[in-house]
Amino acid sequence: MLVLAGIALFLLAVARFHQPGTGFSSLLSIGDILNDSKVAALRQVPHHVYEGSAGYDGAYYVQLALHPALDNPELLKAIDNLPYRARRILLSWVAWAAGLGRPAWIVQAYALLNVASWLVLATLLWRWLAPPSFTGVLRWAGVMFSHGLCMSVSHALVDGPALLLVALGVRALAHGRPVLGGTALALGGLAKETGLLAASGLTFSPRSPRTWLPAAGQALLVLLPLLLWMAYVRVRFGPAEDPGLGNFTLPLAGLAEKFGAIAGDLRGPEPAPLAWTTLAAVLGLVVQAGFFLLRWRPEDRWWRVGATFAGLLLFLSTPVWEGYPGAATRVLLPMTLAFNLLVPAGGRWLPVLIAGNLGVLAAVQEFRPPVEFHTLRADPVLEGSVHAHPGAGWHGPETLDGHRWRWTAGRAELRVRNDSAGEIRLSFRAQAHPVEGERALRVTLGERLLWGGPLAVRGATDVRFGTALPPGESILVFSTDQPAQRKGTDPRALAFRLSDIELGAAP
Repeated sequence: MLVLAGIALFLLAVARFHQPGTGFSSLLSIGDILNDSKVAALRQVPHHVYEGSAGYDGAYYVQLALHPALDNPELLKAIDNLPYRARRILLSWVAWAAGLGRPAWIVQAYALLNVASWLVLATLLWRWLAPPSFTGVLRWAGVMFSHGLCMSVSHALVDGPALLLVALGVRALAHGRPVLGGTALALGGLAKETGLLAASGLTFSPRSPRTWLPAAGQALLVLLPLLLWMAYVRVRFGPAEDPGLGNFTLPLAGLAEKFGAIAGDLRGPEPAPLAWTTLAAVLGLVVQAGFFLLRWRPEDRWWRVGATFAGLLLFLSTPVWEGYPGAATRVLLPMTLAFNLLVPAGGRWLPVLIAGNLGVLAAVQEFRPPVEFHTLRADPVLEGSVHAHPGAGWHGPETLDGHRWRWTAGRAELRVRNDSAGEIRLSFRAQAHPVEGERALRVTLGERLLWGGPLAVRGATDVRFGTALPPGESILVFSTDQPAQRKGTDPRALAFRLSDIELGAAP
């Protein structure tokens, strides 16, 4: 029952990312800084764009999915370090096939591949952890709601599906199916090259040298598809400018730097919750690595997989650790899975199991869908005919304690489009706050003044008005009579903010 509740909670969290007109594309983390460099096929598909952001890796991989043969010259401009990113091609192939080659379908397919992988792994893992038990639920949740796996879902990354292939591969090997297991691991390497480290789970005995040569041969076969694909990529584009070697450093140097950064954040006058959840996630990874490095079980294939990734943790450098909590949680997902499968049963191991899964505390932050500072409620007869979106002049949307707002430097637009055949009546309500001191606010539509007056120096000013809008686009302009200011360490020029805008549309 708890597992079913967890799956339902996950699906509800994912559903919040769906938006009318753009579907689940907000999971791709496409930023507006990439607007001028995106491939034409992506520009022609409606998709969510994060303002003031360069986006994240999913924005690059979905463009590979639109051109999975790498035959479009636009990719060179659209994707930074293309030879490096093109190694991870498997999900792009799958999304292209699932979308039947249609760009709009491919974009949605790529956005949801992680969701599908999560559901498959959730089902398989619960079967593997049978019979049901309280600690089984903890182990299941420790993997499925780990920060790394949730981050992979919320940003459409390659780590979640790669983990599924690792899990399937090692499981098949354990059940005496070397061809199926090796194939899954090889595909995992095409999803993300670090997944090939799970080849340490191939069948051999460290104490039996005669098993080493067959295992080495199988390891080469597992590696071969990635080597062939990398050769193809190199022929097309040459060597990668940055092959990723900067992600590694001297043993423990990156981890020590990470703990130093966390300590600095926690010493501040008001440590942010992100600092505490980052500490929890990193401590959880350290506990997992310690479990493998201090509890030697080389005959166990899952132990070998976990120990291999525990060794990887020691060499990770700043680019992998930086952030809150950083990419390390997803890079080390196979270690997290192996840890939860291998921690012994019994009450004395329960504290270790809990400590190793502290990263779950950081996963909550990954399921925050994009927010906007306005809501639009239209009469049923106008459903789908009225749309509103911010125009020029706004800073990015912000949210806290259920309130949503945007700042402006002094002049900003709200664009309302009426696609119906006749005039509509628009109602407007919002809260206005000045950055500091006295200033007035004006709201105009063309030459017509819709609202005007001074803003309260302290507290909010209620802004309300109604107006008729003809068919087509109407632009509401918000402006103030005083220049913008800078407040504290915020680098932005700020004049006033509008929060919790409520728009109503009626015939």
